[in-house]
Amino acid sequence: MDFTLEELSMDGWPALMTLLYDGWVIRLSNGYGNRSNSINPIYSSKINMEEKIEYCEKLFGRHNLPAAYKLLSCEEHKPLEKRLEALKYRKINETSVQTCNIPATTESKRRGIIVSEGFDEHWIKSVIEFNQIEEKDVPTFKKILGNIAREKIVVRKEVAGEIAGCGYGAIENNYVGVFDIVVKGELRGKGYGRDIVEAILAEAAKRGVKNSYLQVMLNNPAALHLYEKLGYSEIYRYWYRKKAS
Repeated sequence: MDFTLEELSMDGWPALMTLLYDGWVIRLSNGYGNRSNSINPIYSSKINMEEKIEYCEKLFGRHNLPAAYKLLSCEEHKPLEKRLEALKYRKINETSVQTCNIPATTESKRRGIIVSEGFDEHWIKSVIEFNQIEEKDVPTFKKILGNIAREKIVVRKEVAGEIAGCGYGAIENNYVGVFDIVVKGELRGKGYGRDIVEAILAEAAKRGVKNSYLQVMLNNPAALHLYEKLGYSEIYRYWYRKKAS
């Protein structure tokens, strides 16, 4: 399997600490989110699987975290999937990885859209509020944003002078990854999420980017429907196998 999108997404949402262990990319970020606190087996390995699992369990244990593996719907991950299932690692957060082509003529004419190249305090504060990020995780969230080294498209949607929704794109290798699309709770269902995604794609088109990818959980039918309307289609799925804490 081609793991290019996995590499891009790790750059688009980096961890605070990244270790390479015999083909496995280990990401640690103080326990904030599975995506940045997981073991990603995306390259070939030489060390025995049992030895590697034991190593990872001990490593995560030293950080007071349960070991979590990000597994893809591919042949390469089936042996590890089977072993982790036998070890009672629970399966959680099944997610669809999707892509679309961005026409060069893509435009966004929605009102209230503001595009910038960096995260300001208003954007950050809004995402923390809309996503209900716990106070203990706020410093980690801010550090992760600060670690994004790729070219960015940061978008916010304003309604009546107030931020109604946010999102960002990370550009690399002729792709823009779409991340953190979130709308204020009482304003959802009004099409603001679509406005934000369209603005990211339109700005990416201006910069010559031709492709986009995103990750959307299968338990989010509204988002799945939105991305289908925008032309995204599934390439593969992933989920986590997480050790009981």
